[in-house]
Amino acid sequence: MRLAIVDDAHPDVPTGVMKTLLYRPELFGRPYSAAVDRAMRGPSDWSAGERELFAAFTSLLNQCPF
Repeated sequence: MRLAIVDDAHPDVPTGVMKTLLYRPELFGRPYSAAVDRAMRGPSDWSAGERELFAAFTSLLNQCPF
C-alpha cells in the first residue's frame, strides 16, 4: 500500500506530507501520525468517514491538495 503521492520520474521517493513524516520519524513522524490516528479514528460522535470528509473539505478551503 502506497501512502505517498509520488513523482512519476522517481516513484520510490515520497513527496509532500509523507516526505515530512519520513524525514525524522522519531522526532515528528511517529508522534504526529499517532495524534492524527487518535483524532481520525478515536472515540467521537462523528464517524471516521465524516471526519475524513471534514478534513478533505478543510483542505479544499485552504487550497491544499488532499
